[in-house]
Amino acid sequence: MDKPLTLTYDELLAETRVALNMHIKNSSTPPDSFDRGCRSGIINFWFHLAWKTSSSDEQRYEDHRQLCLMAGLEPPADVR
Repeated sequence: MDKPLTLTYDELLAETRVALNMHIKNSSTPPDSFDRGCRSGIINFWFHLAWKTSSSDEQRYEDHRQLCLMAGLEPPADVR
């Protein structure tokens, strides 16, 4: 059996930023709907994994907002 993947919250966030940057560099300018969907998918995947960590809600929401801005996407409204 494969051993479980162990990442800290900060490592997960850093890997997500690398993946997002790689996609941004290889996407069309301006981004089309496919590119925006891919960027959104990367961020949503990170968000669901981040929920499994011990980081605070405030930290997750702020990092989510920052990733959206980095991706050129509208950050979600603050609904807390």
